[in-house]
Amino acid sequence: MKILIFIIILSASWILIPEEFIRSLVEGHIIGDGESAMDSFEFTVIVLKAVFSLLLAFIGVWLYRKASQR
Repeated sequence: MKILIFIIILSASWILIPEEFIRSLVEGHIIGDGESAMDSFEFTVIVLKAVFSLLLAFIGVWLYRKASQR
């Protein structure tokens, strides 16, 4: 059950986290010019979105476990 909840929260947060929010966090921190800077920027956005999604999924599973222990 925990794995199913983890997968559901992970995919839902991946879809529902707005990419523009993450882009606004990263926008001023990428240094470089041209194609390499854009590649770095896109990779950073994808990694941050994955990290936020995983964090939300772990928190969801942790809350489920806490609620089922009561």
